[in-house]
Amino acid sequence: MGYPELLRVIEDEADREERVLRAAAEREAAGVLAEARAAADAAREAVVAGARAEAERVVREAEERYTLARERGLLVERRRLLEALRVEVLEVLRAASSPALDAALLAEVLTDVGPGSLEVFVDPGAEDAARRSLAALDPAAAARATVRAAGTARGGVAIISGRLVLDDTLPARLDRLWPDLEPVLAGILEAGPRGSVAPRSGVGEEG
Repeated sequence: MGYPELLRVIEDEADREERVLRAAAEREAAGVLAEARAAADAAREAVVAGARAEAERVVREAEERYTLARERGLLVERRRLLEALRVEVLEVLRAASSPALDAALLAEVLTDVGPGSLEVFVDPGAEDAARRSLAALDPAAAARATVRAAGTARGGVAIISGRLVLDDTLPARLDRLWPDLEPVLAGILEAGPRGSVAPRSGVGEEG
């Protein structure tokens, strides 16, 4: 084989090796590109998923804050309505005060008084009626009792017997009844009643 033929063989072999290397490089480049695209897709999906999760968290927290604020607002409004209702009930009870009611309440508390002197407090102007009721109910207690007018009209009676204070005024009775009455009224308010709720009975019932 002459030198020219040998040179062509070497050139052909070099061309073949170049083609092989180029093909291998192209395959490798394609693989790297595919991996890069897959990694980019995964990264993009992770970013999108993270952003979606963050958006959902923000929305959820906003909804929770709104719900909490709404519940607090409703609670404050319900408390305001209950307090207004309590004032209204107390006014109704005061309007229902009478000598007969005072006599009934006196009969209740006289069973708990001690043997000493008594101070009986009633609404201003109700003293004489209270003295008559007291004399009719328990003449012995009436003999050792001093009937006085309270500072303000409250309805009902209060007795001081030594260190014992027996408060059977209508505000005190409402205070004792209210813990049982309030949940019932709150349930009515929560259900959205129509019209006013003003209990006008049960004045002589102990809570």
